[in-house]
Amino acid sequence: MKTLFAILCLLTPVVHAQEFLESLDEALTLTSPDQTFRADLSGLIDLEFYVPETPAMGLLDTDDDVFFNPRLTLFLDIQATEHLRAHAQMRVDRGFDPGFAPDGQTRLDEYFLEWKPTSKDWINFRLGKFATAFGAWTERRLSWDNPMITAPMAYTDMLPVSDDRAVPLAGFLGRRQMPDNRRTWLPILWGPSYASGASVFGQIGVVDYAFEIKNASISSAPRAWDVVENGWDATNYTGRLGWRPTPEWNVGTSFSHGPYLMEEAQDFLPAGKSYRDFNQTTYGLDASWSHGSWQIWSELITSRFEVPNVGAVRVVSGFLETKYKLSSEWWLAARWNQSWFGDIPGTDTAWDNDGWRADLSVGYRFSRHLQAKLQYSLAERSGQDEEGNHLVGGQITVKF
Repeated sequence: MKTLFAILCLLTPVVHAQEFLESLDEALTLTSPDQTFRADLSGLIDLEFYVPETPAMGLLDTDDDVFFNPRLTLFLDIQATEHLRAHAQMRVDRGFDPGFAPDGQTRLDEYFLEWKPTSKDWINFRLGKFATAFGAWTERRLSWDNPMITAPMAYTDMLPVSDDRAVPLAGFLGRRQMPDNRRTWLPILWGPSYASGASVFGQIGVVDYAFEIKNASISSAPRAWDVVENGWDATNYTGRLGWRPTPEWNVGTSFSHGPYLMEEAQDFLPAGKSYRDFNQTTYGLDASWSHGSWQIWSELITSRFEVPNVGAVRVVSGFLETKYKLSSEWWLAARWNQSWFGDIPGTDTAWDNDGWRADLSVGYRFSRHLQAKLQYSLAERSGQDEEGNHLVGGQITVKF
């Protein structure tokens, strides 16, 4: 409660700072007289608190009763003519996911160059470190655009698959009875998956597409994403094909394929096997609809991991999310998440426990620079459930 009170105290002066934020917007933008060059520095300040039942669910890495997570995100966008664009995103926080760097961390989460060869949107090229093309949730991953505080279950729920080692079959079976290990286990997608590589994307009429080649799988941890620090460990292919039949509808299908193990797993593998021999193959369907005060999003994802000493295992995960605007300031949002696990090859035992999670949130936008959210999540698993089932979170976001 002390943390919540402190956040509310910080909110009061911010509410009265709208004129300053308006002038700051103008001061952080530089444009040439002929409009062919533009540089814009913008950012988000997030003040978050989490009250979890421990062990905390998802990618929240803390044993504290109340965890405070401040975050500064800066964006630099440079446009040179209509054909060239550069983008960088820097964050200062307590880890890419809350608690992974409790003493603080500064990172370049995203940086890329973009080339648009024609005046049309038919084809574009991108090179650098950027969010995955898989699915549709990444388009609203930033705190200002996400009606929730957390990501869907498929993007945060840890599975008993490691990227740094291989274990015997008996050890793998035992993991389903253990609390999630956020330091070595993987989700289907690790959030927006800012891996490094190149992509081609565009829009032709009602069809949009994106295809990318990257240095790490969509499930890989943030430590694997930066090609400058880690090199090109293994090639992964990801793409999405979308269809917008009307302004209200957006439907898409996605795929991703490639090795998911890190090089440090090599010493644990059977003789004659390489860490590049074990792939993650993922398919997804997504759909969204927007009309008036209503917005609805959904995704259904199936992923197959080739696990050393175990064989191929499969998981299916999906969510249905809706947002309703009560007024121009207030909104309510709800999301149902579900996951199902297949059997380990040669057995009638599922490789993890089926589960569900319900997320409810309420938000208020004070102005185009300030908003606040409050979220409650309830989760449950079949069988022995070692995770906390309740989470309360709050978030205040200042946009400039």
